[in-house]
Amino acid sequence: MVEVSGLIDQTWYDRAGNYRSWESTVTERYTMVNENTVQYEATIEDPQLYTEPWTISMPLYRRLEENFELPQFKCVEFVEELLFGRFRKGEPLEDMVMPF
Repeated sequence: MVEVSGLIDQTWYDRAGNYRSWESTVTERYTMVNENTVQYEATIEDPQLYTEPWTISMPLYRRLEENFELPQFKCVEFVEELLFGRFRKGEPLEDMVMPF
């Protein structure tokens, strides 16, 4: 279990713009389901914004391809626009080139 507090109130929980207050805490739980799966769960508590805690949960799977390596991800300003901007603009997926 990981408990996160002291978060700045100028960040968002998601791309929809759901923001947090300075009182928010996030409690994360990682549970091994089997040798290739971890169940991730995060409970958000923020008495300034929500009447009760809420929880998200999802499985995280190990990549099983032989010699699989995660590609390097360079965190740059406006990276979300670089990666997903064309989807919001309705551009076709053909000839899509990743910016890294």
